[in-house]
Amino acid sequence: MASRQTVSQTLADVMARRPALKTVLRAFEPLLSAQAELAGQLADDARVAAFALAVQDEGRQTERARQGIALLAGIGFSGLGEAVRLCAERLLPLLNELEAMKPRQDALRAFFLQPSKTAELCEGVAEALVSGDEGGLGNLAQGRGLEPAVLHFAAGFVVAPVLRAVTSRLLDDDGQGPWDKQGMWKEGFCPVCGALPVIGWLDRSRLDEKNAFLVGGGGKKHLHCGLCGAAWQFRRNACPACGKEGNDVVEFLRESGAAHGERLDWCTGCRSYCPTVDLREREGDPHMDALALGMMHLDMVAARRKLRPLRRSFWNAF
Repeated sequence: MASRQTVSQTLADVMARRPALKTVLRAFEPLLSAQAELAGQLADDARVAAFALAVQDEGRQTERARQGIALLAGIGFSGLGEAVRLCAERLLPLLNELEAMKPRQDALRAFFLQPSKTAELCEGVAEALVSGDEGGLGNLAQGRGLEPAVLHFAAGFVVAPVLRAVTSRLLDDDGQGPWDKQGMWKEGFCPVCGALPVIGWLDRSRLDEKNAFLVGGGGKKHLHCGLCGAAWQFRRNACPACGKEGNDVVEFLRESGAAHGERLDWCTGCRSYCPTVDLREREGDPHMDALALGMMHLDMVAARRKLRPLRRSFWNAF
């Protein structure tokens, strides 16, 4: 079984092959590494555990998966405000090292770390972010010296570790979520938070643990949520964005020569795309969020071809 890489290991591999990306990757490496560390720590936080337990009813999860409703859709985030604030304490100093964020650092600190109503604001940001409520984020930013786009950008970093900690508590001992059971989840968006994926991958062949003579062929497609960290299986010949399906729907765009399994899967119908990696062409399992950033050279190619990413991120909004 291939070893799972850390953020730093994945980015080091990318930089060795693509030195031109070093400046950008090194700028965001501390943030991505701290996010991953915080998610692991918060999985044992009592407030996160209580929240996860409240949404963990198996019957409810199963019914939502069958109906194509994300688990956290319409759920309030009461009780998670302090966990979000703790993430802000750790991540804002790193975020404010970015040149574009320095002029907003005081406003961001005041928003996430002010003594009064901090938990309420943090819970409101989490709810607006997960629900995709741009107007709600705009209302929260209003009068606080923050542009809505800046608050959205910062909130994506600050809220993500909390959501990832929740997701981790929903998985069983084999790393499977209730949405994985019996192929219930059919949607292209995340079964936990409802976000569209930032990257996908094709899995390797695997030995059957119950029968050492049986080997799965591999090549099943999975999608990864860059917000809550959930992963789910999806049809290879279908578009996650528009749902169109067929032999001529999904086309591939990849470099000639050694591409290390990296490519763009794009829809001939709606012209959306998702970076994808075929793990059968790599030795290690990359950190998916780090690799999504490390494939930004393909995002640039996609932009020139007038393709649009499934989910806008700071590295693909050209």
